[in-house]
Amino acid sequence: MRHVPTIFLLSISLLLSCKSSKVSSSKDAENKKQKETTKGNIHESSEKADKVIKAARSYIGTPYKYGGTSRAGMDCSGLMLLCFKEVNIDLPRTSIEQSNVGTSIKYADLRPGDLVFFTDKKGNSKVVHAGLVSKVNGPRDVKFIHSSTKLGVVESDLYVSYYESILVKARRVL
Repeated sequence: MRHVPTIFLLSISLLLSCKSSKVSSSKDAENKKQKETTKGNIHESSEKADKVIKAARSYIGTPYKYGGTSRAGMDCSGLMLLCFKEVNIDLPRTSIEQSNVGTSIKYADLRPGDLVFFTDKKGNSKVVHAGLVSKVNGPRDVKFIHSSTKLGVVESDLYVSYYESILVKARRVL
């Protein structure tokens, strides 16, 4: 009989601790989701961004051609120009001019449809290359579509050492 109150008290405390941990875990999950969203970890794309990205993906495999704006060949800024026309947005022709359109954003806030700009070598700041963010899975798991001089239009990882070292700015147009 002496053990019944002890067992009863343990059972009550166990039930109460489960209930309180369940409440706190749902609050924790909600807070974590808000932090991830504000940190740029996972972003849903908008309808316009989806159209721009779909257009960009349709060009994958198109060869690189300096000054080109067709399926026969295109450069990076020509690709951006064509893709944004899908949603009636006229971008300037060159990547350096495109890098001044829209609003500046932090890399942690990237989402699908944003533009990313690169220089030619680490340490430089002059924009010479443009890409379109196509997917954001996490803060350092970002894909972008661009026209590479060697590979043509491809989808690449933004945070591989090469691209990360020459990334100079990001802009939001949509």
